[in-house]
Amino acid sequence: MSRRVAILCSVLLISFGLQLWLDASPAVPLRTPLARFPVALGGWELVREQTIEDRLLAVLQADDYLLRSYRNSEGKVIDLYIGYYGNQRTGKTIHSPKNCLPGWGWQPLESGQVSLATGLAEAPPVSINRYLVEKDGQRALVLYWYQAHGRIIASEYWGKIYLVWDSLRLRRRDGALVRLVLPVADDLQGAESRGLAFARLLLPELPRFLPD
Repeated sequence: MSRRVAILCSVLLISFGLQLWLDASPAVPLRTPLARFPVALGGWELVREQTIEDRLLAVLQADDYLLRSYRNSEGKVIDLYIGYYGNQRTGKTIHSPKNCLPGWGWQPLESGQVSLATGLAEAPPVSINRYLVEKDGQRALVLYWYQAHGRIIASEYWGKIYLVWDSLRLRRRDGALVRLVLPVADDLQGAESRGLAFARLLLPELPRFLPD
């Protein structure tokens, strides 16, 4: 056996063993089930609790999720989705809204990021995703981010890097997707302001549910 073949075989064996070791990582449970998430946040109150069809759940494969509609005193509505995965692995990972929403008929109009002030002392603003979509003449603004081990991450690319790094460093592969959807009529700026304000209300609540 040549040296090159021996090195290649060694690398493949190490990679295979490492993958088996990572796949055996224990699932990390939520601190508190998402069903106990507050029904009132600031001036927003729960108006509808929703469930996801079994066929879609089989695709999402989230270990726990929350899907709710909140409404404020002006009648404005925000849909909140939180999907949690205790142990991401091949075939069971967080699905990006940029992949899921077009599959449900929503066409992208704009895609980028926006700064979100955390409201926490000495904590700098974080970046979250801003995604404008349209379906059957109706527009919606989607704000979302990934959250794991105390990090708020906008980039899918960096989310994957942190997943690998934390798998090796902590042997943890848990994480969550937090997504807001706001109907947009003519006032896109107003919808964005409401979404960011609602996101700021979410931030101090999430650590009670998502593990650090």
